[in-house]
Amino acid sequence: MKGLPFRLEIIEGATEWIVRCSSECGEASIRVPPPYSEGELKTTLARVETSLTRSYSSKVTRGTAAPERSVREFGKRLTEVVIRDAISLQLDRCINRAKTQERPLRILVRTDGPHVGRIPWEYLVDPSRKDYLALRVPVVRDLRLMDPVPPLTLTLPLRVLGISARPSDLPPLEEKRERDRIAHALQRNSSDNVDVHWLPGDRWQDLAQALRSGPWHVLHCVCHGGFDEDLNSGYIQLSGEDGSAMRLHAGDFERLIAHSPHLRLVVLNACDSAVSGDEDVFTSTAASLLLAGVPAVVAMQYEITDDAALVFASSFYEGIADGLPVDRAVTRAREEVKMRQGSLEWATPVLFLASDQTRVFASADDPPQRPRTPPSRQDFTTDPIGLSKPTLEEQLPERIGVLAEAGPCSCLALGPANLLAAACEDGLIRVFAATDGELVAQCPPVQRENPVSLAWSPWRRHVASRHEDGAVVVWDLQTESPVCVISPGGQSDTLAFSGDGRWLALTVGNRLQVYDARGARVRDLQAWPVKKGGMLRTGENATPGPVTFTPGDRHVLVACGDNSVRQLNVHGQSVMTWPHHQAVLSVACTEDLVATGCLDGQVRFWSWQGRLLRRTGYGKPTRNLAFSPDLPVLAVADEEGTVTFRDLNSGKSSIAAKLVGQPAGAAFLENGTGFVTGTRTGVIERWALPDWIVDLGGAS
Repeated sequence: MKGLPFRLEIIEGATEWIVRCSSECGEASIRVPPPYSEGELKTTLARVETSLTRSYSSKVTRGTAAPERSVREFGKRLTEVVIRDAISLQLDRCINRAKTQERPLRILVRTDGPHVGRIPWEYLVDPSRKDYLALRVPVVRDLRLMDPVPPLTLTLPLRVLGISARPSDLPPLEEKRERDRIAHALQRNSSDNVDVHWLPGDRWQDLAQALRSGPWHVLHCVCHGGFDEDLNSGYIQLSGEDGSAMRLHAGDFERLIAHSPHLRLVVLNACDSAVSGDEDVFTSTAASLLLAGVPAVVAMQYEITDDAALVFASSFYEGIADGLPVDRAVTRAREEVKMRQGSLEWATPVLFLASDQTRVFASADDPPQRPRTPPSRQDFTTDPIGLSKPTLEEQLPERIGVLAEAGPCSCLALGPANLLAAACEDGLIRVFAATDGELVAQCPPVQRENPVSLAWSPWRRHVASRHEDGAVVVWDLQTESPVCVISPGGQSDTLAFSGDGRWLALTVGNRLQVYDARGARVRDLQAWPVKKGGMLRTGENATPGPVTFTPGDRHVLVACGDNSVRQLNVHGQSVMTWPHHQAVLSVACTEDLVATGCLDGQVRFWSWQGRLLRRTGYGKPTRNLAFSPDLPVLAVADEEGTVTFRDLNSGKSSIAAKLVGQPAGAAFLENGTGFVTGTRTGVIERWALPDWIVDLGGAS
């Protein structure tokens, strides 16, 4: 039965957390103060770990309820901050829908920030029952990679490869009992359906040779583990040539399994294998394996006793053998540890997923999955669409005031929390508050050419700039210093963050490149074909236009040098093409529409199936397009500085602003508080919304 995912994202800012949720029941977003200061959080997490250790200690002391009480209070405090107001309402709706439709609910937690990633979110408390959420519904860590592998159509037997490390200089583990229990759990139905093979050796060479020897579906590791603060990397410990412990760091482990295309599940029965560095979740051993192409990894966020690890593993594999999705198998195993061990170790195992897909194996009888984006080229119509001129209302725009004068700039971009970033010709990136024009941050030049374009991360700490030489700098606005510098090897001004902030897209020549949060290039795709000899048709422009991610971040829209806009998937395949007669200068999209602004002064509205729905002529090249986040309204800024609002339902239009100079950016402010524009001379202005847009907001 199809599950009901509830996505919960916690983004850490300098003074507040941004909490977002989304599901088929709706979306919500709140801003809250963090429950602990940085110092308090460090002390509290140490206290939680101490309580966890005390919960399984054999030494009997008075007040044995103290460990449970302190951890429950910690979980309750987290819940009161994160699951409140609109977030709580959306969760209640999901819980009720899951009950009514008899569908399994799961909570997918994502974190972004140096401290929130180390919080044990499995201790969140169900507000309605005062019990831990993770003991009732699956609570998993959702890393949502760009191109997760699909479920494997399994041809039995299920092949499980196990390795148990026995270094001579480390305490021995109960690996023999764990071997027997896992084999029994998997083979109790039919030994013909499951093939469990435990390696006789425990060196990395033994593991590498076994992985190369044949298709394995599951890898189970029984070993010691940890996190190396100096190298900022997780590791597991196997045996070296002399029999003593040898660390296999996350990057080495990732490379080791990168060529195992049938591997769908890895279980790391190794302490601290879920622990990551402050700045990057992918430094953990578990998360690095997802980068290597494994869709599901179970790992440990604390030390775990042999007894608890044994109970968890045997119960987990019993669930897998029964055909449960991996998240529900983890929840069943957590409950088993809670009931049989009576300790807090049930929250030590963490499930990491590369997507919201929890079935890592598919039966050959399962129907094929339908693609998320169904448009096809045959839906495109070449029927002529009448060109209309916007009927402008004679309402004069009301300028609230000049917010700031940034000096000559090439680009202005509105980010979260109504922050405005300006790419200035003196090499600086200046960030202003769009409410009062206060200078919030100023990032100095880093010995490279001037910035020409900007892209915001979905949270207020990071903004990216692209420079005249094509280089990209991702800035930390809290420290006003670079997080990473990307040198793609070509000049262009295109730049776009994905909606979740995990990916950065740009163009070099006719190629689309995608980078991850660490600045590593993960995709290099041909955006459009170039004719032999480099000859262009009349009206073609070899320089690409803007790029943007589609809603949901599954695809990228790129305005190509052949005057088309293409929708590319992660393999570089063109899902849809929207042809134009002249260069496309601006692109914007919603879940229902794609809007393109051209050199010919026309704005075209397209369906995702490729149909041209409407054309509107504005006379001058359209440099900027911006959809309102709350209302069916599009803002159009032409080359001469006239900004127009258009009601997408009625076609009604009105002049929103008349700028003195060419526009550098235009955008709607959050919560319907107005509109902001910037010119290339650096004048940043705020404008009131016309009455008819205010009325639209009241009607909705």
